[in-house]
Amino acid sequence: MKRRVLTSLTLAALPFLAGGAQPAALDQVRMIETEPVAPRVTDPPAATPPDLLRFTNSNQLDGHFAGLKPGPLVLWRRDDLAAPVEFKTDQIRQIVLRRGQPAKPLPGPSSVALVNGDRLPGTLVALDATTVTIETAFAGNLTLPRDAVGMIAPNPTGGRILYAGPFSDEGWSITGQKETPDADASTPADKGPAWVHAGAAWYNRPDATALRREVAMPDLAVVRFQLAWKSRLSLVLAFHADFQAPRKPPAEDESKLVQNGTPGLPQFFGNAYALNLYPNYVILNRCRLDAEGHSSIERVQAGGTNIRLPETGEAAVELRCNRLTGEISLYLNDEFAMQWTEPGAKDAPGYAGKGGGIGFLATGTQVRISDLLVAEWNGMPDSARSMQSDGQDIVLLANGTDRFAGEVTGFGQGALKLKSRYGEFQFPLGDIAEVRFARNRLAKTPPATAGLSRVRFHPLGSLSGTLEPGRDNHLTLVSPLAGKLDLDPDYAVMLDFQNANRFLDDWDPQF
Repeated sequence: MKRRVLTSLTLAALPFLAGGAQPAALDQVRMIETEPVAPRVTDPPAATPPDLLRFTNSNQLDGHFAGLKPGPLVLWRRDDLAAPVEFKTDQIRQIVLRRGQPAKPLPGPSSVALVNGDRLPGTLVALDATTVTIETAFAGNLTLPRDAVGMIAPNPTGGRILYAGPFSDEGWSITGQKETPDADASTPADKGPAWVHAGAAWYNRPDATALRREVAMPDLAVVRFQLAWKSRLSLVLAFHADFQAPRKPPAEDESKLVQNGTPGLPQFFGNAYALNLYPNYVILNRCRLDAEGHSSIERVQAGGTNIRLPETGEAAVELRCNRLTGEISLYLNDEFAMQWTEPGAKDAPGYAGKGGGIGFLATGTQVRISDLLVAEWNGMPDSARSMQSDGQDIVLLANGTDRFAGEVTGFGQGALKLKSRYGEFQFPLGDIAEVRFARNRLAKTPPATAGLSRVRFHPLGSLSGTLEPGRDNHLTLVSPLAGKLDLDPDYAVMLDFQNANRFLDDWDPQF
């Protein structure tokens, strides 16, 4: 897998140096002497994986983040440099810390979502008419304005998070990549990998090439990711895949490789389900291999398959599947889209997906896959957002069926208090999946301002604001909603200086 990683300071990176100096060779680079007032720089432990500095022109540089200085400037340390080098933050896209792995794990998936899209990992400890207080591992107790909190999710998936990323390409594989030129092509067929990892996302060039990963999907599982695409969407999501290799058909029977308009699904994913996502409709296919290794594809029937997505755009895609009962549900942008019912493994061995892997295949379109989450699922059929209202708070219990509407009045002794037309209720925090607050009581989203950065956590969560100067083992961020925060970077996995919650202008130039 090819990546454009700079192992030394090359001329491509030099324009981003503070002052714009462009010396002819590495030994002519002016080293930055740390002044008494500069941030303290500490040597990273020998076992710490290197960080990755990703520039706006898609060049990348290994090393270690060493802090921030006024300017704003990033200090960058490398073993082959005598002193840290300064880079201007407006020329930096992202810094991926420790190859996307946190130095300290978050205690759990509980979080709160703010009206501007930020999601803070933390546990609810207090709530009243004006404030919400959460306990966080990365910043201690935080007291937030209640009207800035759109959702509280004590148990968002109901189980363990099995994979979150992609903060690195480790563990992923690409299959089907051409390695030789086409005989009738004027240029070599291999122009680089069809899938390229950059920052915290996978990008593709249109090609019949699959991206795969084993994630140990359990019988009840949730797969969620942010999808962006250019031109007409055509994406396959494979799940519960075992990646078993089929017997290759003879040359005269190569037509068997293409069924339902999709090339080679069993060849890529083995026994699996393959969800074909298009702008106006969805197809779910069974991919099977028999005892002799012969492959087949069958379409799973559904009552309706129509959806509405733009020709170019982005969407949150979520799949919930139950291998035991055969229920498979698709959600787009947190709204229910459709459901299929297959023979479940509990009653009969009819469920096609035999493994725990996932995969992606994009043909004829350019896509970006980011914010991928695979987790255990508690069987919850929908989310509180599906019933979010203007005038009432919605409490959805973790059993997936019970939901209550009214006004959340407080939190104490481990229980959330709700006043409704039918009386007053108290719900233990451990029994709650989500709380969605009434839309007409929420503050307006602050207008976007220049210079905002984003700190991303693992396995989920992010916080936007202005990063202030500080040393490498300490981050100070001023959030427009949460105020000034002192963050422990050991829980962070990425510093995004271009605040990549935007769409087309965030794509790499080669895509």
